[in-house]
Amino acid sequence: MARPDNPTSVYLDSDTLIYAITKKPGYEPVAAVLRLAEARKLQVVISDLSYIEVRGWGLVDPYPPELDERCLAALDSPSLTRVELSRGLAIRARRYAYGRSLGNYDALHLASAVEAGAGVLMTWDKRLLRAQYVDGVWIEEPYQLGDPALFDA
Repeated sequence: MARPDNPTSVYLDSDTLIYAITKKPGYEPVAAVLRLAEARKLQVVISDLSYIEVRGWGLVDPYPPELDERCLAALDSPSLTRVELSRGLAIRARRYAYGRSLGNYDALHLASAVEAGAGVLMTWDKRLLRAQYVDGVWIEEPYQLGDPALFDA
């Protein structure tokens, strides 16, 4: 299977969201995906886990209140679809953690992407990237989606 250039849905893990919110170098493809979600041209999915991870991962301490507000506003965007934790999702994540040697949070992101039926999971996590394709979900570093029609007004 090859990388999908025109998926109908994209799952963003916490590190990709942090890149977009803080405009860390390399954030541009994620920002483009988020713009497509706002325009209702693409379903963008996140896990409720991101509310915890985006709070602390790779960000400064003490955590500035204005950054916290920006993070919450981004995560609360009505253009995003959220996957809530359930027992079934947790069991699937346990299987992925064990069977694919993933950290617990990475396994939960993967399980959430599969649960949501996302075509692509975008991440910079090297262990998660090794999986490449799992249960219908392509795993890739953030990239520019290929169909120019997506970007037409």
